[in-house]
Amino acid sequence: MRRVPARQGAVWGAVIPLLGAFTSASAATPEPPDTLVVPLREVVVTATRASQTLHGTPAAVSIVDAARFADTRLIGLQDALAFVPGVLVQSRAGAPDARITIRGFGARGNGERSNTGVVRGIRILADGIPLTEPDGRTSLDLVDLGHADRVEVVRSNASALYGNASGGVVNLRGLLDFERPYLEARLQGGAFGYHREQLVSGFTLGHTRGSLSLSSLTFDGWRRHSSASGTQAQLRMTSTLDERTRLGLLVAGAANLSRYPGALTQAQFDADPRQANTSYLQRDERRRNRIGRVALTFDRSPADGRHLSVSLFVEPKALQRSERNRFRDFTRYHLGGSAVGHWRMPVGPGWALRLGGGADEAYQDGTILFYNLAPGGGRGDQVLADKREGANSAGAFVEAELRWRERWAARLSARYDALGYVSEDFLAPSLDATRTFARWTPKGSVSYQAGDQSVYAALGGGVEAPAFNEVDPPPPFDTLTSLNPFLEASRSTTYELGARGRLLPLRAAGQLRYDAALYWIEVWNEPVPFDGGAYFLTAGRSRRRGAELALQWLPGARLELEGALTLSRNRYVDYRNELGDFGGHDVAGLPAKAFRGAARFAPLPGLVAGAAIEARDRCFADDANSLRSRPYTTVDATLAYARSLGAISARAYLAGYNLTDERYAASVFINPVNGEFLEPGLPRQWSGGLTLRWR
Repeated sequence: MRRVPARQGAVWGAVIPLLGAFTSASAATPEPPDTLVVPLREVVVTATRASQTLHGTPAAVSIVDAARFADTRLIGLQDALAFVPGVLVQSRAGAPDARITIRGFGARGNGERSNTGVVRGIRILADGIPLTEPDGRTSLDLVDLGHADRVEVVRSNASALYGNASGGVVNLRGLLDFERPYLEARLQGGAFGYHREQLVSGFTLGHTRGSLSLSSLTFDGWRRHSSASGTQAQLRMTSTLDERTRLGLLVAGAANLSRYPGALTQAQFDADPRQANTSYLQRDERRRNRIGRVALTFDRSPADGRHLSVSLFVEPKALQRSERNRFRDFTRYHLGGSAVGHWRMPVGPGWALRLGGGADEAYQDGTILFYNLAPGGGRGDQVLADKREGANSAGAFVEAELRWRERWAARLSARYDALGYVSEDFLAPSLDATRTFARWTPKGSVSYQAGDQSVYAALGGGVEAPAFNEVDPPPPFDTLTSLNPFLEASRSTTYELGARGRLLPLRAAGQLRYDAALYWIEVWNEPVPFDGGAYFLTAGRSRRRGAELALQWLPGARLELEGALTLSRNRYVDYRNELGDFGGHDVAGLPAKAFRGAARFAPLPGLVAGAAIEARDRCFADDANSLRSRPYTTVDATLAYARSLGAISARAYLAGYNLTDERYAASVFINPVNGEFLEPGLPRQWSGGLTLRWR
């Protein structure tokens, strides 16, 4: 085991001054085969619940075009969000499951019990339809980057628009604005038994455009007991009924099976990071999920300045897992909808007013059967629990924006949310319980835009209710009720300053784009996992402060440099429990520094060579700050070639990851059991792929 801390200090000392060279983009158009980059167009953001230009959005927003992640494994969101500052995406054992945090929100969802398969505190959408469940959890089963044309990321507090989403929004959008029908086939392979196949057909039927996509993924895993496989199908259609009305249909289905190797102690990690946690291996800890979805969207602009969007969806689920010495069988249905309207009107010379509002409703219910775990991890014949879990989330928001001469803008919004839980225990009816969390969340902002430059300041509230699997009561209250009576909704206040834009061409130096933000977040009642996530308690108050910087430098037509830097300080201000006083300690699970930089060069038409470096600081794994991962640096390289021959285009790539074979922990369990907290990251590996497209 080599020692890295001394070397890491040198790395960080070299990385930060290089920000002027290694820089990060917030949006890009796909590269034509004879050049590396083209000037970036202004894009329209929809994840803010109102169509608006990126420059006119008074919040930290990043746009990741599909061209940015086309030459990756496409195995999870980590491949798309690597260059978004403020966003931490950690892949567990290299499989699709990923731990995602935005400005510290979502960090708690990684104890032993809740460590796998779900994301907390962040609203994740697919074409505007929520994948996030009413209680704030998001399963990533229907997330497939191969179906996405771009990814929108709102890094600001989004509670005033979306409710239970303090961390922000991730919206994956598909491509339906193609000019001609096409057929695309993509084949990928790589180390540790990775292979991925995808077939996409884009079609037109009169005024209707659609795409049908089928994909399959297999990964044998590099650690023992870390394999993953899955298939997914998606049908997207949009039909123009008239010049002001559009109807959309989304049908999707996914089936996958993932096995989890668990966390290791420091001694186990140093001896052999490929090994699996003994308990996880004996229990064959795994998840098998089968999920379907049907969604309808209706968009109408009945007059200039007015717009109405309505959506409805239903999502049946069959979930099975071996977890914590139980075989768990879930049958759920998730349904809901939303209606959002906006009205823009002039109110005087150079002045314009936009009024907006909307309402959301989402409901999930179903049965849960727990069985004893048979030898080898199968389902036993003894029923240990027979429950019903239901959650309903209802909310409404209003928003007003006043603009002057398309430069100054002031915006106010407010939202009211009510989240209700119902728990019924059919074996022990005395434990039946209900809980309701309700709160108003406001937000205000001002912004100024001049040409390609914009600055903004925002002040907003946030709310985040504990997820359903976080409300189990601690002993001895677990014999009295099934819902923890002591947990309350977490609330937060975010102060934010930001600027983005493009500097004027610097003659021979080319163009420089930037996206910078400073934030200060106060959080009250933050849930913290105990006993490996068996139950949660509340941290009194924590404070998060950070700086985010993303730059993209285009010194010439064939060279691009980009990078993203996040600096943060996350501390408990007031936090006491029976284990001690943790005031002044770092919040577990959050590194203070993270950087990723890359360079891409196109020496010949169609040929692009790239290299990237990623560095992350240490990360504490417990409230006492006695367990920590080590800082690390990894280096990647990519070579891609694209060629068009008439109606056929081809693109091939070959990529190497962690070329220095760094031994590092990709993620940590929070407040672990038996000192098992390290999840080893992938060693040196490779992937390659070929994409053929017929028009």
